[in-house]
Amino acid sequence: MKPKILYIMSSYNLYGGTPKKTLDLMKHFGDQAVLYVYHNSYPELKEQFKATGGAVYEGFYGRNLFSHLKKLLTIIDNEKIDIVQTQFSMGETLGFLIKLFRPKVKLVIAFVGPFKPTALKAFLVNLYYRKVDSFLYITEYVKKEKTRQFPILHKKRGVIIFNGTEIRLDIGNKVVAMKQFSIFDIAGLVNWKNIQVLIEALNILINVKQRTDVFLYVAGDGPMRKELESLIASYNLQKHIFLLGYQSNVGRLLNNCDVFVHPSYAEGFGIVIPEAMLAKKPVIVSNAGALPELIENEVSGLVVQPHDPGEWVDAILRIIENPEFAAQLAHKGKERAEKEFSKEKFTENYENLYNSLLLK
Repeated sequence: MKPKILYIMSSYNLYGGTPKKTLDLMKHFGDQAVLYVYHNSYPELKEQFKATGGAVYEGFYGRNLFSHLKKLLTIIDNEKIDIVQTQFSMGETLGFLIKLFRPKVKLVIAFVGPFKPTALKAFLVNLYYRKVDSFLYITEYVKKEKTRQFPILHKKRGVIIFNGTEIRLDIGNKVVAMKQFSIFDIAGLVNWKNIQVLIEALNILINVKQRTDVFLYVAGDGPMRKELESLIASYNLQKHIFLLGYQSNVGRLLNNCDVFVHPSYAEGFGIVIPEAMLAKKPVIVSNAGALPELIENEVSGLVVQPHDPGEWVDAILRIIENPEFAAQLAHKGKERAEKEFSKEKFTENYENLYNSLLLK
């Protein structure tokens, strides 16, 4: 018997990793998957979830836990849900409440990032975690961080399942014309994504080493936009660095760029890395967070110190000046992504987890 799974998710925002992963799981499980969304944002992407064949429910009740719980319990009973999977603070709270009222339903909490909650939230989730049937970590790094933050997790069942993906397709018609040599990243404009080190590296490349043929494109947005724009202007790099905002045509951008970079220093996984590898692009990442788990340094990509712009300059120049080496990295990167981060392996691992829970 196939399990019936309820995914609790904040929004339909397919520009983020968790909704994209959930969509892939819903495509795999079809009418055995059910989705509950609790924020009314990105409604234009709802149809992609409905097209999977799974049921889609919405509960836009804000912080009214009673209303959420009432609707969720109705969904669980009517859809005959076996497993509930959720993540993030709100989802963990709702999962805990579900277990109180429907203890036979299996609860899976997925950790998708390394960050520690506030003291109050940490106290509460320590209580919630006692009710969880299995925890899911997306990398060894996330598992290490979470078990350090919450020692109770050492005693609880937990599995590591790498995210899976496929070649990114466009979901829009917007076109960005990239110049050569184009450096590309997909990242929110927040401090830990570390875009500032790329700006520092471009300053060295262009204003010191006179490599005026280098251009940086960043797809994403966030609270640091003005600060980053000021830094770009201070180096007079407005014609070489482009903050593109959120982009629906990421597949095309990946295909058109010359090298993909990701300098984040606290990444829980970074699904954009395997996507770039599948697009057969040479990849440079930080030696921080989970990123070294994704890349074999000097084989399927380059791994450099996150806060040293000089190392980023050297790595970028190696790619520019050694096209055969760049092609070798891209080839090996694609092979690694197909083997370790395929959507097929990802969904198979989830199916094994769910089936094992039903045998408990």
